[in-house]
Amino acid sequence: MIRPDGDDADPTPARTRRRSRVQRVIAAAASATIAAASLMLAGAVPAQAATTVHTYAPTGVGGGTTTSPDQASTKYQVQVAGTPVQAVRYTANRNNFDIARFASDSRTPTITVTVPSTTIDTVHVYPERYYPSSSISVSADKHTLTFQMSAAAGLNQAIVMVNGDSTSVTGQPYLAVINDPLEDPAQRPNTTSAPDGSGVNLQTGVLNFQEFTAKYLAAHPNSTAQQAPAATTSSMAGKTVNGTAIPAGQKSSAGTLVSASSTNVRYPNVRVMAADDVTYALKAAIDTIKANPTALNTLYFPNGTYVSSGLLVNGVDGSKLKGGKLKIYTGEGALLKNRIQGYMEAFEPAVGIINSSNIEIDGRGIYDGNGVANYRMDSHDAYRSVHQGGVMVMHSSDITFNETYLRDSKQWNWETHTAKRVTFNNIKGLTPYAQPWIDGTDFASGQDITANGVFTLGNDDAFASGHYNPSDGFTPTAAGVWGNFALGTATPDIQGYANAAGAHDAVADELGFDSYHWDNADSKNISVRDTLSWSSGAGNSIRIGWSSWGYKLNNYTFDNFNSISQGAGGIFTQNSPKPYPRISSIVIKNSSFDTSRYPSGPIRLNGGNGSTQTITADDQATYGFAPNPDGSGTTYTYTKTPISTFQLDNVWFSQQETSSPLNGTTNVTLNNLSVANQPVEYTSQFPLAPSGIGTLTTTYTDANGQTRNVKPGALTNGDSWVGAWTGDQTKNNSSDLTLVTRNTGVGLMGEQYTTGSGDGKLSYIQVPISSLTKSPTQATLHLTYVGHRYSTVPSTDTDQLLVQPVTDTTCTGGGTSCPVSTMTWQNRPSFTATTSSVAKSATFNLGSTVVAEGGGTHQGNAVDGRDITIDITSFVQNAYTAGQSTLLLAVGNAGGTNHELRFVSSEGAMGSGKLTNGTAEMAPGVTVTP
Repeated sequence: MIRPDGDDADPTPARTRRRSRVQRVIAAAASATIAAASLMLAGAVPAQAATTVHTYAPTGVGGGTTTSPDQASTKYQVQVAGTPVQAVRYTANRNNFDIARFASDSRTPTITVTVPSTTIDTVHVYPERYYPSSSISVSADKHTLTFQMSAAAGLNQAIVMVNGDSTSVTGQPYLAVINDPLEDPAQRPNTTSAPDGSGVNLQTGVLNFQEFTAKYLAAHPNSTAQQAPAATTSSMAGKTVNGTAIPAGQKSSAGTLVSASSTNVRYPNVRVMAADDVTYALKAAIDTIKANPTALNTLYFPNGTYVSSGLLVNGVDGSKLKGGKLKIYTGEGALLKNRIQGYMEAFEPAVGIINSSNIEIDGRGIYDGNGVANYRMDSHDAYRSVHQGGVMVMHSSDITFNETYLRDSKQWNWETHTAKRVTFNNIKGLTPYAQPWIDGTDFASGQDITANGVFTLGNDDAFASGHYNPSDGFTPTAAGVWGNFALGTATPDIQGYANAAGAHDAVADELGFDSYHWDNADSKNISVRDTLSWSSGAGNSIRIGWSSWGYKLNNYTFDNFNSISQGAGGIFTQNSPKPYPRISSIVIKNSSFDTSRYPSGPIRLNGGNGSTQTITADDQATYGFAPNPDGSGTTYTYTKTPISTFQLDNVWFSQQETSSPLNGTTNVTLNNLSVANQPVEYTSQFPLAPSGIGTLTTTYTDANGQTRNVKPGALTNGDSWVGAWTGDQTKNNSSDLTLVTRNTGVGLMGEQYTTGSGDGKLSYIQVPISSLTKSPTQATLHLTYVGHRYSTVPSTDTDQLLVQPVTDTTCTGGGTSCPVSTMTWQNRPSFTATTSSVAKSATFNLGSTVVAEGGGTHQGNAVDGRDITIDITSFVQNAYTAGQSTLLLAVGNAGGTNHELRFVSSEGAMGSGKLTNGTAEMAPGVTVTP
């Protein structure tokens, strides 16, 4: 059934209060835990209170439209707290995503997804930081999965990937779940129709666009209103371009109206408008509101379909209207869809707020940019087509978007240019297609820009800023433009060039500024929080600084920013190719980055090096570069200063690819990072390549809430123990929570035992050393002592550990492969220990903590907790000199009657099934002194 716009609903619930930083850190350590969310059979989802679920009206139905253009998903059947929710296929350019959107009064509803024709082999829910495998259950028949939306995530969205993960970016399709808050009734306008049927209700202040358009188009049909552009004198007339003189008085051609189905239509030719195209009606509606400022303030789109050149609000000061604000409201079934644009150079974003102020956009309708179809109809080289995104706020201030839903953008989903005091609340930009220039949020320039809740699907950067003047290639003086028309050759196409210049001038006239002046001020105070972004292409998670044209980029804050499947890189600041931007502060906290497709480390920080930057007079006068601060317009210089502050706090990376270069920054602080579900306590877990850094601070919070410095060295990346007893000889124990040693007396470490009734045990620890940049002066192995086996052994007995480097390519079974993950007593590294080949710990007493015999978890054990250290400097130095990427160590104890000793393994220190009394600091590791 179609719900009217005025359905009753509870107000938007209050935001869940954030936990303290220490609580979040402890929770993150506990969920390091989070194993790749593959598959978990059975498992119950916690019961919860009854949830109110609101399903949205069909998109575009109303006002004479009876059929929605949306197609139901052929793969997913979705229920939310028991209520069926329709999933819609997004198929404009392949079917990468289906979308299940609803509103509810719960931030943690239970989601049930059935895939009747697909056997579920694996499931991942993203952001993966908040959805461990234990949070997902799969039915016995492998056709239904269930999970509860995460309160810790603080998001209104989640992405479900069945039989795929974030490395598989096309053609599944995957499922996006969107859980909007229930709409606040206060946001809805009074929808009472005007008594005269005009759509203009002077009593309520609302212009009903559906009613208004019916009257307007009847009186002003497009067939008579539309006119092709007339010939006009070119702005380049009388000038010389690349050696070719453009004649004085040179005009563009007179335009003609061509078929709407024509392809590659170039200015001044224009496609014929459809009879129901509401472009002119939209302008007339906005003009009507402006003409009645004391009575009107709201433009209302009831459920239905509206096709136009986009919602363009240009030159509106909402402060002059009734209530001090222009409000634009879409019913939940309203579809505002872009037409195939008039000609390839036309500027027709889905929403354009230009030269305007004090505007609020509300409602749950959909803005559809029709971007894929527009790309297919016309060429889109930079010199042929002006850049245009989905929602563009340009030279405007005091703008608010609430719950706005954009899809199928032609280029960037959301963007700002020289905007001030703009707030985005729970916005969506869903363009999950492999077409160029589909960033998520691209706040190219602006001041005091705040995004609270963002969900984007795209093909490029999740977030970008400093991408100034993206239409510089569209200007008449750009080489791509005049080169395309062979200026400077013997056969220049002067008329074609004049037409291209005319297209550029037409856009500049419409906007009130040319392509070199989209961005003409420093950027500052940009805050982005509670975001989820996915990309099918090669974008970065966060990119700041590209082509900033000499302007400054100051004070960027990201809180709960979650990026998935970016293919180019992670956090990237650039100081080229256009003049260096002088970036000041970047703070990222409580965030997660899926690094599975990054080709390099998650950070590439490039600050200034103190050299001089020159901005010429021509740069300023012709190309829109930042003006001389003294206002003279003459050539000036400034210093390429380092980035003042770069800070990561409680940030999660799915894995570490390579080291991260940090260049040209005054203060870098990295606190409470997590890599591969493990808190970063050793430098090798998050290797850095610092250069020109003033102060570098890397810390973590221990289990007691104390701040500790990250230790130079490496955490083990594999450990196990093997046993000589008959029942142990064929077992691999690499998943055990403890490591065990016991010396049979056959060989210095018991390593020579082969037959008999001995119960010898050895442990093996693998340590990565690839992050070392030079041979260390000292290296120390750390093992945390758990306890010993026999209560009959006096606590005062002493022992010591023996350690020897070994190789997993020479094995006791005669083979050449016995890695930690598969080694057993029968097939383990073969070695001979001697007093000169081993390193020894100091002697220690066994203590009073007794641990039961045997393998397994020993999860509830008491843990002695002493740090047993062994100097292994020569082992690490030799391995580094030999070019080894890892060092494999055999660990045993010197011996003693019935001395069977246990130590915390990496699994025992971290993870959902870790030792109850284990902490991350207890994991085996090696500290080094450079």
